[in-house]
Amino acid sequence: MAVLLLLVLAGCSSAPVTPAPDPASDSWIALVPGDARVFDGPAGELVLIYVDETYAIDGVNASALTWELDDHYTTDYFHQDDDGAVWWYGRRGSWRAGRHGEEPRRIEVDGGRARFGDRTIVLSEGGDPVRVETPDGEFARRQN
Repeated sequence: MAVLLLLVLAGCSSAPVTPAPDPASDSWIALVPGDARVFDGPAGELVLIYVDETYAIDGVNASALTWELDDHYTTDYFHQDDDGAVWWYGRRGSWRAGRHGEEPRRIEVDGGRARFGDRTIVLSEGGDPVRVETPDGEFARRQN
């Protein structure tokens, strides 16, 4: 009887389920690491990827956005602090906070626009990227 009760109780247990994060709840962008969005523009297809790992840069764990256009990649590093401010920590191959006197630069997310130097992400009211602007042109979000 004890063995049967133990088997029944073991069958009733389940692993805890962690709810999926709500990306729009406290983030400047309605994406989570691992997400990718496809945009079409004059230079072809651009893919914006929220990289699924962080990078230790100047004392913080910075997230990364990669802009993929054909065989060309640009990666920008950012960090959102506890107050909600977004900081740009560098661009791969160009500059990085903490090197050569470089400091993080605040990204103003104003009017639905977040600018990373020569690249801008235009966000919907909910924070989803709907358009990106790059030196290669303006790209509109592909509708699935």
